[in-house]
Amino acid sequence: MDPIEVIENKEKVFFLLKPIMNSEEYRIIGYEVLGRIKLGDTIKTLSTFFLDPTVPAEYKWEIDKEIYHQAVQYALTQENKPRLFFNIDPSVLIQLDCLEELMELFQGYEREGFSASRVVFEFRVNDMMESVDDVSHMLMYMKASGFQVAIDDIKTSKTNLDYFSKLEPNIMKIDLSDLQESVNHFTYTDVLEAIAIFARKIGATLHFKGIRNFHQLYIAWRHGGRFLQGYYLHEPTNVFLEPSLAKEFLEGKIHTFIDMEHRRLQKQIEFLHGMDSKMIQILNEKDVSLSTDRLMQELTKTFKDVSFRMYICDMYGSQISANWLKENHTSWHNEEKARGKNWSWRTYFLDQIMQMKHRKMGMLSDNYRDIETNDLIRTYSYPVSDEHYVFFDLDPIFLFENDWLL
Repeated sequence: MDPIEVIENKEKVFFLLKPIMNSEEYRIIGYEVLGRIKLGDTIKTLSTFFLDPTVPAEYKWEIDKEIYHQAVQYALTQENKPRLFFNIDPSVLIQLDCLEELMELFQGYEREGFSASRVVFEFRVNDMMESVDDVSHMLMYMKASGFQVAIDDIKTSKTNLDYFSKLEPNIMKIDLSDLQESVNHFTYTDVLEAIAIFARKIGATLHFKGIRNFHQLYIAWRHGGRFLQGYYLHEPTNVFLEPSLAKEFLEGKIHTFIDMEHRRLQKQIEFLHGMDSKMIQILNEKDVSLSTDRLMQELTKTFKDVSFRMYICDMYGSQISANWLKENHTSWHNEEKARGKNWSWRTYFLDQIMQMKHRKMGMLSDNYRDIETNDLIRTYSYPVSDEHYVFFDLDPIFLFENDWLL
């Protein structure tokens, strides 16, 4: 798009509103403000204008202000009070040294009745990578002034968590549009889980955009998406919608996810109970001694279809047995070199030991990738005495055949 054509037709620029819903009340809680221009009978997006690095910063700033003004003035006429999410280009603010002008502009809107609590400034990840320190100061200033800030367009292929920790955003906005392009679904969800944990640690809300189908909505919900946005939920509009417009649709989908999760968790609970029952039976009936490998021999017979690696540790994390490894899906051999290693450095280890010690029952770890095989696995553990604990690394084939464990 010719930037001269845009700047000379500023009066033909207008805004659209892309609804944002929440997972708590199934309501529309805000709108991302988008820029459009009508030239003749054609309506064009202004995204290419704003993303083009050759367009002068002065042009972008003029059009930005026009869109901000139109959207806020419209909002002031409405009884509905949703949040508005405004896209910010930090390079424009830096080049023109107009951060103060932006703040004064929105503080003026606040005096007119558009509260700072209704404003979210969105910064695209790629726009801030080369000036993260300057952007960090901007975000701090905006938050101190009562506005919220969001990091937008986060891709699972480029998470840049070290930058986010410095920026400390209120909202982290993840783009799911590349989900279908992901080569490895499990790698994709691994990254989303890491982002979800990170967001919780820094107190940021997760906002998923680019939701275009049922599966992407499920991924967003399962990974802690509080805010949801995409054509699957609602297309852009030029007016504020009734907040509960999509309540029935969204609530129905999320209840489906909850039912799916209940069934999955119920199967996992039944699996745990079954494993515990077998462990109790073995420990009560067999004359085994932890000073020998007799217990491990009994366990490999009973759990040959479930596990591919077993070992016993004491309460300090020291491995007191060999590693028992399954070969060719049938036979087992023991690996003596693992005896005596200490596993307390694993972040979850001591927590699990104490829980088993006091609850007197088995536990199932989260999904994780095995250091040696890189397979996605889970570990079942059980207290065989007050001081000793057995660990079963579940066979990836068993997990694949019982995908409710994943």
